[in-house]
Amino acid sequence: MNHLANYWHLWTVTAVIVWIGLHCATHFVLPALRLKVQLAQANTHLTQWLEQSLGTRIDLDDIEQGAMTTPALRHAWQQYATSLQPQWESTSTGPLGAARQRASHLSRAFFAHMNMRSDGGRLDLADMEHLASSDEEMASLWTEYQQAVDTLQHLESATQARAGQWQASNHAENFFTDQSLVDSPLQTHFFAHIPGILTGVGIIGTFTGLIAGLIGFDVSNPAQVQSELSQLVQTVGHAFLVSALAITLAMVFTWLEKSLLTGRYQQVEQLQQNLDSLFKPHAGAPHLERLTLAAEMQAHLSHKILQQLRGDTLAGPSR
Repeated sequence: MNHLANYWHLWTVTAVIVWIGLHCATHFVLPALRLKVQLAQANTHLTQWLEQSLGTRIDLDDIEQGAMTTPALRHAWQQYATSLQPQWESTSTGPLGAARQRASHLSRAFFAHMNMRSDGGRLDLADMEHLASSDEEMASLWTEYQQAVDTLQHLESATQARAGQWQASNHAENFFTDQSLVDSPLQTHFFAHIPGILTGVGIIGTFTGLIAGLIGFDVSNPAQVQSELSQLVQTVGHAFLVSALAITLAMVFTWLEKSLLTGRYQQVEQLQQNLDSLFKPHAGAPHLERLTLAAEMQAHLSHKILQQLRGDTLAGPSR
């Protein structure tokens, strides 16, 4: 009992070191291992979708329920899902591509002919209607263009309704980040300082043992100097053992922390690659193409509205 009482300070420092080690194990190591399993499950689920044949309808709800099993993953997925759009097929393939090409070609031909008739002057919708009705070639072009746009709108609606194919407007790395999926849940910024804390506690234990040994060292009685010196050496030796334990734990935790984090970052990178492979984020060219066709459709619809309004105006006085 007296022996334990003489080394109370070293036992206190040892207890602090053990408590820090248990805290790191329960609040960092075990959560990191659980996150490993969760990210592996997400990547496995996405890989299964990638291995399916092309043209398979992608079920976004199934991906959310099967792969996004943590709050951080689910939150990132909800943000990422807002960037998904029905897949925009290339203008050079399929019936939809042919319809886009025909509408675009007729639009250019119609407006080029209109510019020639107007001698480069400014046109409003009324002038466009007048020129289109007074010129047989322009009237024919306009009729063909209306039919092409109607066909294109029908194909667009049918494609979006049946496809179930999605395309992202942004890369997955902008949503599924290391900060949100790994650093925040595991509190990596705090646990990165644990090795330094352990080393500091070990140094405190060393100095505490030295101070306690020197305070108890009594040289006033020559007969007890040898026993006092032996006690001092034992106290200092135990203090160095406690410091060595703290430094060893700091080194082990540093290796363990870097290994766990590196593995989780690699899993997040694999998750990003799987999502980009599945949803194929596109560049800005398809957006420009869509805007061009949308403008052409808007002109077509505006002309229809103007014709209807003029027809109602002409029919008004005769009623």
